[in-house]
Amino acid sequence: MVATGVHILLGLALVLLVTRSERSEPYLVAALAAAVPDVDTFVFRPLLELGYVSSIVWTHRGLTHSLLAGVVIVGLLSAFGPWRAAAIGFGSHVGFDTLSGGVRLFAPVDQTAYGVSLDWLLLNMATSAFAVAVILGSLLGMKYDFERRVSLRFPKSTLERFR
Repeated sequence: MVATGVHILLGLALVLLVTRSERSEPYLVAALAAAVPDVDTFVFRPLLELGYVSSIVWTHRGLTHSLLAGVVIVGLLSAFGPWRAAAIGFGSHVGFDTLSGGVRLFAPVDQTAYGVSLDWLLLNMATSAFAVAVILGSLLGMKYDFERRVSLRFPKSTLERFR
């Protein structure tokens, strides 16, 4: 089980790498798109326990982690910001969950879970470290403009180094 905060961090880091926007909309949309698929843990669970729904599609990593839900979520969030940021946020969430147990990508048509099962604790720690490093590096790069070209003049000979 991947923590929702890690999904949000990863989505923000990937949007920072891709867009490097100074506006807030891409980051807000990416964070929302990365968090929305886990809404099934507290919306669908009571429905399952009360017997209103009974299909495997309504469980965690079911319908809300499918490609159909991705199209709907990206479409809805594109009203608030760039659709690419929403696609990156949702895609990073589903891709990450694919590595930590599997998702039902083609729900409700196909109920097969696709993915592998890696150690979730190690995956959470490694992804969090990567995301925090990318976010901090990107924010520092945006502040100090690391893209400036610095002319490097190398000495032509050993004697020229001592002048």
